[in-house]
Amino acid sequence: MNEQLKMRTFDLDRTLQPLPVPTLEDTCERYLASIEPLVDAETFARNKAAVEELKTEGGLGRKLHAALLDRASKMDNWLSGWWENYAYLTYQEPLIINSSIGISTDARVTHPDQAMRAAQLTAGTIDFYLSIVHETLPPEVQRDGSGFDMSLLKRFFSTNRFPGVGCDRIATYGFGESRHLLVIRNGHFYTFEAIRPDGHPLSAGEIMTQFKRIIASADAAPAAPPVGVLTADARLVWARERDWLALHPANRSNLDRIDRALFVVCLDNERHEDFDALARAGLHGSKGNRWYDKSFALVVDLNGRFTLHGEHSPVDAGAWVPLIEKIAGPSPDVEPAPGAGLPQPAAMQWNLFPETLAAIEAAGKTYDKLTGDLDLRIGHFTDFGKELIKTFKTGPDPFVQMSFMLAYWRLYGRLPKTYEAASTRMFRGGRTETIRTASPQALAFVQAMSDGGASREQKLELMRAAFAEHGKRGKDASAGQGVDRHLLGLRLIAAEMGCSELPALYSEEIYKRGWELSTAQLPMKLGFVNHFGAVCHEGYGIGYIIKDDHINFNVSSFRSHLATDSTRFLEAIYAALRDMSGLSEPSAAS
Repeated sequence: MNEQLKMRTFDLDRTLQPLPVPTLEDTCERYLASIEPLVDAETFARNKAAVEELKTEGGLGRKLHAALLDRASKMDNWLSGWWENYAYLTYQEPLIINSSIGISTDARVTHPDQAMRAAQLTAGTIDFYLSIVHETLPPEVQRDGSGFDMSLLKRFFSTNRFPGVGCDRIATYGFGESRHLLVIRNGHFYTFEAIRPDGHPLSAGEIMTQFKRIIASADAAPAAPPVGVLTADARLVWARERDWLALHPANRSNLDRIDRALFVVCLDNERHEDFDALARAGLHGSKGNRWYDKSFALVVDLNGRFTLHGEHSPVDAGAWVPLIEKIAGPSPDVEPAPGAGLPQPAAMQWNLFPETLAAIEAAGKTYDKLTGDLDLRIGHFTDFGKELIKTFKTGPDPFVQMSFMLAYWRLYGRLPKTYEAASTRMFRGGRTETIRTASPQALAFVQAMSDGGASREQKLELMRAAFAEHGKRGKDASAGQGVDRHLLGLRLIAAEMGCSELPALYSEEIYKRGWELSTAQLPMKLGFVNHFGAVCHEGYGIGYIIKDDHINFNVSSFRSHLATDSTRFLEAIYAALRDMSGLSEPSAAS
């Protein structure tokens, strides 16, 4: 540990290996095993033939794989550049719910002074930022002492996503140079310098004074058109409206200040009284009180409840964990500093054309439709947590993932195509790979749980086999030996080579089918749960955090899809967890 503390933040980055390319044979084998429990025998046979074609010697699949290996030989990470464009930047639908994420702390933890709590969180975040700038933040390390890629941390701050025609772009401004914050209250925008020209940050007391000034100013000001809601519209629409907005010099200056701000602080003028309300505050917030293009925002309500809102394209959710763990815990009370000598926060004034006012109204309708369609439920499962799960001689994650399989089977009579995010940060520029949860072993387990003739011992044996398979898939994915990034790479290299046709595998329905379950766990001590939307209309989004004696869940779906119901699915997960724990030996569960 002492050696780790001596290391600079990015020291281990140079020791990391490039992202590997799996063998074509391994990917084909893993892919077939992942789709077998999802399709009937005839469909599986057709897909198996397509996979055989993909790996035929001298065929197109081999040529694409060779081209991918050539690309990988020249890059630290062969997926770099491709991934952001494919997964995020070419996505033209609104960011909120579809792409944005939130991470909440416990909704039961309140603070009597909103400005104080926001100042504590902000001061801690600025300290975190400066520890990255000065490279004093110890690097994250694995158990064997090897490192994780830390480069994503440079994109936390002063980072903005810009809407574009067909493809957005990301820009990080002057890492180590930006000094101001953007603060939003009642749809009014303010900025102030949080770091002095000499590099020293304002104290928490000085930040608190600035927040109190902003709250007083915004609460006394007349209602303003919610300019921020423009960022909630479809990307092509927002790209056009941003260009129109920027025609006025004052607006152009405002946009530049927003783009270059270190991060956003949203001082919500409402109370998020329960878990669901706080989750919604993190995922989308109130109309106009967010700027969804910024990399992240600290959101604090009138009761001092805190949640983080994030723009997913520059940073994966897991990378925010060290920041939240640093700032979310108890902090000593702060007294506001004297205001003398502290410049007043600058209030932004917008000059809005009639066309922009009409666009704000239209974007508000888009916001209302999206947020109204969101069926979001937060679950606080208190029967048990990781301590009991360990008695099954498995990691907590396979246990919880199998509860999703059992819940879905009971509701829909089949297994879902399921995505679980795995980090590949052990490699240079690593981001994520997919753990495909549905497996033949999972299918055998859920079938046995519904078979009245299966004994407890048989169910327990099949459950442990499903755990083992999921654990193996998780390790493979984190080691860069998954399925989905490789298959994506072959498809994208085909486009670069100008191939007029793709291998037959890519036209199969099971390959093109959306992720009916999109899931992600965050290993956090202070976090309550992570929030995100389903990635397809017929699907569910499930965020979860497994604690020692409880498990927290975010389950989201869309009300407009008649077959999904977040409350019903959450209840099915609870029932599955209880039934699975009931398979334990009495002595082990006691």
